[in-house]
Amino acid sequence: MSRLSGLGLSLGDTDSGPHNAITDVPGVSVGHADLRPEDLCTGVTAVVPYPKEIAERKLFIGSFAVDGGQAMSGLQVAEDFGTFSSPIVFAPAPAVGQIYEGMIRNGLERDPGLTTVAGWPPVVVGIDDTDWNDAALVHSTMAQTHVAEALANARGGMVPTGNAGIGGGLQAFGFKGGIGTASRRADAYTLGVLAAVNGGQAGELRLSGYPLTRGSLSNGPQSFAVVVATDAPLIPLQLERLAGRTALGLARTGLWSPRTRAGLVIAFSTTGIVQGEPQEPVVDLHLVGEESLYALFASAAFAAEEAVFDALLQAEAIEGLDVLPQTGWPQAVRRFWREG
Repeated sequence: MSRLSGLGLSLGDTDSGPHNAITDVPGVSVGHADLRPEDLCTGVTAVVPYPKEIAERKLFIGSFAVDGGQAMSGLQVAEDFGTFSSPIVFAPAPAVGQIYEGMIRNGLERDPGLTTVAGWPPVVVGIDDTDWNDAALVHSTMAQTHVAEALANARGGMVPTGNAGIGGGLQAFGFKGGIGTASRRADAYTLGVLAAVNGGQAGELRLSGYPLTRGSLSNGPQSFAVVVATDAPLIPLQLERLAGRTALGLARTGLWSPRTRAGLVIAFSTTGIVQGEPQEPVVDLHLVGEESLYALFASAAFAAEEAVFDALLQAEAIEGLDVLPQTGWPQAVRRFWREG
């Protein structure tokens, strides 16, 4: 299946990065582990925020949550300190416990003291994919080794999307959902989005505000999870604002709506903290000025909107879940796009 850019459509007035993916942000990588035994189609997706060979580093973080962020572990530390050092992992909700244990094991291998500069606390986001998968079977089948596999598979460059990892059993807008990604250049900075697209009511999908075809499936769990990465130097409050503006791009598609039950956007900066010796009592910071934030806000919203369509277009049909029929999109969409 083609990506949105492959259909000759673009969102916003800034260019994407070379891979049009969250991995266009230097140092960020993505890995998946698929769980595909009989009667299951699920998995784990991990965003690794800095190169694996770096033993200790912490980054600034901010978030926007529809439901208070209850699906995210480590939220209290992230809110109190404004920092994190763990990979961000998307996992099926019934298996969050196993994945959390696997993340602790990973953290202990990096640092027996489980410090906040080397993977503590684990950041795990539970996503409800029970519209397709049996919760008890997911719980009994998924193991700690699946998160280790996802972390080992983490790479830069092109990101597997659609059904990869947690995308396997997601649904959206009455179609097969999945993992999507996109990136934008904003002034001298790069911003990338990775989205687990799960939710949206059938018939409410919109592209740049234009209504599209109605899905053929019933509406499933209304939840989503998104990671935003940027090399723009931002502090936690700025990242919190960025996460909220990213959600506006999701709302433009209809993914975030009054019917959404759970939704989370996590935003982090790879450069806000000037990395030095962990023992230093004073940490130097960088941050962009207020006026520069608005280009980042717009980039985040447009990248999020495109990531939703990337997930839908890259998804592959499984029994009971159909893909978005891109060839069946109303011709009026293309005409609308050409005519503005």
